[in-house]
Amino acid sequence: MTDIVIVGTGLAGLFCAYRLSKITKNIILITKGSLKLSNSYWAQGGIAVALSNSDSIEKHYNDTIKSGDGLCDEENVKKLVQIGREIIMELLNENFPFDREEDELSFSIEGGHSVRRVLHSGGIQTGKNIIEFLYQKLYDLNILENTKLLDLIVKDNKVFGVVVQRDNEIFNIYSKFVVLASGGASGLYLRSSNPWTSTGEAMFIAYKNGATLENLEFIQFHPTVFFAPDNSRILISEAIRGDGAILINERNERFVDEKSTRDKVSREVALQKEVYLYAGNLKKEIIFQKYNYLYNILKFYGYDLTKDKIPVKPAAHYFIGGVKAELNGKTDIENLYAIGECASTRVHGANRLASNSLLECIVMAHLSSLDISNNLNNVKIKEVEPKRNFYDVKIHFEDRKILDEFCFVIRDGEKLRKAIKSISSENLIKFILNFALLREESRGVHYRKDFPNKNDKFLGYFRIKNEEINFYKK
Repeated sequence: MTDIVIVGTGLAGLFCAYRLSKITKNIILITKGSLKLSNSYWAQGGIAVALSNSDSIEKHYNDTIKSGDGLCDEENVKKLVQIGREIIMELLNENFPFDREEDELSFSIEGGHSVRRVLHSGGIQTGKNIIEFLYQKLYDLNILENTKLLDLIVKDNKVFGVVVQRDNEIFNIYSKFVVLASGGASGLYLRSSNPWTSTGEAMFIAYKNGATLENLEFIQFHPTVFFAPDNSRILISEAIRGDGAILINERNERFVDEKSTRDKVSREVALQKEVYLYAGNLKKEIIFQKYNYLYNILKFYGYDLTKDKIPVKPAAHYFIGGVKAELNGKTDIENLYAIGECASTRVHGANRLASNSLLECIVMAHLSSLDISNNLNNVKIKEVEPKRNFYDVKIHFEDRKILDEFCFVIRDGEKLRKAIKSISSENLIKFILNFALLREESRGVHYRKDFPNKNDKFLGYFRIKNEEINFYKK
């Protein structure tokens, strides 16, 4: 028994645990892989925050709204940019090592931002640094690695704990609260920048227990991923395009504004026969100072970032939809919270603004920890008998191939219908395909070549609950 179970050890899960550890040590964190297998740990992008002299909360808000292409929840965006700024200032006071130039914070610019506002740590190792920073502060908490979530223990729409498997042992962990911080589902794609753990099992388990899923058609693709010969996926941060690197096709022609929002750049890259990222126009000291980690990886595969054209392709990168939640993580199920990438708060709309994801993680973690803290003494642990038969959350390789082939950057109805018929079982992939088919327009990251324009008829959100998909106007 414990006060709180947190499923996931990326930034959202660890930051939530860090906040909650100030009022209780009865916290168990579980992860199906290791601490280093999370999108947060792999994140090359930084954290967007309005702290520079040329920036403001209003500018950050406006850029986020514009990037979201009409579907952002405006009130949640206001909270994101304001509260996020306050938390980053706290981290600075705790001496978190954000990059600096001559003792001043160093801000980068990325796609969709109107000013330089992205903070990094260790160049493009922000995610790794912030995870290790938090882990040092959580040395005394119980973290169960290689532990798989099998089910939630739910009765009368209230969660009482989790059922997990570690090695060959299946056991229950009863708790007052459960926080899902399990990451997204872009790892379902064969062409993905995500670790193998990002396949959305916790989302599906929450749904089977009564939670609502929404916005599943909105998957963000990163435009510049290097597909290595050994099948590794090397994401090339768009920060380097913010510093001046360019994209060219097989005819050595530039074909897109490299600083456009990620949805537009990915779409244009997908339409080309071949695409290369070229950073030879940057000063070498910039590459070695900010992108030395990337330089060394590419050098291993025979490419010199300072002079070579690097072949790149789009890859599934960020899952905008997920378990419907408020910005404090509260879901349809009492005492169940969903935070970070596994949650859908509508803060990103139809297209996430670059480097807002880590910001959302810390804001949701902060707000959920406050809500749990306020109710911790009002909830009692109860041993409820869990279900004996667990939901089949395993996704077959053939289904992943179908998703990758028929629901990538550019989609059309005929192929989506064919894909849906090819999947026999109810799973997250089938939901994604159905949502993509139902949205007969192009908006943000969702592009239908048979419906290439926006249609205000679809200014709202598709949601599924208890096997029924419904549309809700914004």
